[in-house]
Amino acid sequence: MTGVVLRRRLLARWRIITAILVLLGVGSFFSSIVVSQSWHYCLLMQRGENTEGYIIDVWEDYEPAERGGGFWIHGATYTYQLPDGREFTGKLQGDRRLKPEFRSLTQPYPVEVAYLPDNPAVSCISSDLPDDILGIFRHSPGEYLIAGFCFFVGFYLSSVLIREERINLKQR
Repeated sequence: MTGVVLRRRLLARWRIITAILVLLGVGSFFSSIVVSQSWHYCLLMQRGENTEGYIIDVWEDYEPAERGGGFWIHGATYTYQLPDGREFTGKLQGDRRLKPEFRSLTQPYPVEVAYLPDNPAVSCISSDLPDDILGIFRHSPGEYLIAGFCFFVGFYLSSVLIREERINLKQR
C-alpha cells in the first residue's frame, strides 16, 4: 500500500510541476508579445541614435465592423543607412488612417529613424517614439489587454491545478 501512496504523491507532484511549467509558458508568451516591443522602445528612448531614413512603401485598409462602422489599419516600410554605410529596412503598423501626406506616396518620403547602435535592426521612426515611459503603455493598449488576459488565464488555471493537487495530497 505504501508503494501506491508514494506513486500517487509523485504523480501529484508532477502535476504541480506541470502546472508551474504551464504558468511559465504563458508568462513567456506574455513577455514575447508585450515586453519585447516595450523593451525596444525603452532602449530606443534611452540610447537610440537618429539617422535619416525614407518611407518607401505604405498601405492602408479599412476593416468594416459587424454592426456598422469599422476601423483603419496601415503599414509602412522604411529604409535607413548608418554612418558606416550599412543599410537596413524596417516596418511599422498602426491602427488608424495614414496621414494625408502618405496616402499617395509616389517617391520616398524623408523621415528621422531611431536605431540602436549595438543592434541597428531594432529601429522605429523617431516621431513614433513615446515621449515618456507611460507613453509606451498608451501606444498600444489593446496588445497589453490581450497579453494581460492570457497571463491572467494561465495564472488562474495553474493556481487551480496546484490547489487541487494540494487537496488531493492531503486527502491521501
